[in-house]
Amino acid sequence: MIDWNILVSQIATVAFDIVYFGAIISTIVVIILDNRNPVKTMAWILILLFLPIVGLVFYFFFGRSQRRERIIGQKSYDRLLKKPMAEYMAQDCSDVPEEYARLIQLFQHTNQAFPFEGNRIAVYTEGYTKLQSLLRELQKAKQHIHIEYYIFEDDAIGRLVRDVLIEKASQGVEVRVIYDDVGCWHVPNRFFEEMRNAGIEVRSFLKVRFPLFTSRVNYRNHRKIVVIDGRIGFVGGMNLAERYMRGFSWGIWRDTHILIEGKAVHGLQTAFLLDWYFVDRTLITASRYFPKIESCGSSLVQVVTSEPIGPWKEIMQGLTMAINGAKKYFYMQT
Repeated sequence: MIDWNILVSQIATVAFDIVYFGAIISTIVVIILDNRNPVKTMAWILILLFLPIVGLVFYFFFGRSQRRERIIGQKSYDRLLKKPMAEYMAQDCSDVPEEYARLIQLFQHTNQAFPFEGNRIAVYTEGYTKLQSLLRELQKAKQHIHIEYYIFEDDAIGRLVRDVLIEKASQGVEVRVIYDDVGCWHVPNRFFEEMRNAGIEVRSFLKVRFPLFTSRVNYRNHRKIVVIDGRIGFVGGMNLAERYMRGFSWGIWRDTHILIEGKAVHGLQTAFLLDWYFVDRTLITASRYFPKIESCGSSLVQVVTSEPIGPWKEIMQGLTMAINGAKKYFYMQT
């Protein structure tokens, strides 16, 4: 006589094994086809094989790829990168110093980063001078302000910048803000809601509900970019927070930030608009965001971007080439 309980149990066991091993094999195929670092690929395969169930759960939370071109679509990615670059940024850079030519070409090929001549540069190593310059330039904005920070703190500094943005929005200036969801995890929602209520477009980068239990926690946006009317840009290491001005009880916060005036701001603009499409799915390529700019300085600038979800480690490749090409010495600070 058939014991139906045993039969059902055996069928359930076989079905579970088929589903589980099918999931394992499918996941391994996905990992192999994902064009990852070979070391990471082998590590995840071993975890999946030797940690049944647990390995699959770990991969689901921490191992899935968040590569940008897959998330936003290759056609839109190419359109956003290539169209503005080709139409609004083409220029002759025949005066590129020979010793930097190979490095510049590397970034052009891997990052579509164009070198721009005729820029004015100001370097800030102290928080107050950077803040004063930023506020001064924000007040001059006539058309648009694009601002992106990893940390946009709800403190005296953050509120000061927020109030200026609200004031400019009331004057009819387009204002777009991107903040990182983990970097601003403890910032109250009302801080950004005040900007939204004033007509500012505010978006968070890769919003997460539980930072400790998601693969997205590793894919953060640490960029600090400000673009004003497509002509003035700020980029560097200083976030919008009091500690970058006042430091801590044990010492000051040392970081570097730069102001760029000139054609190289188009590179910062493209970086911001890529991130904006990533968070808003709005493709912005209008020529008014890439105005024609006359030479205003003597600096050659190439804006290179890199991120954990990008196809290449562009900046690391560039640093490696620069170090290998050193003839007398190289200095490094971090």
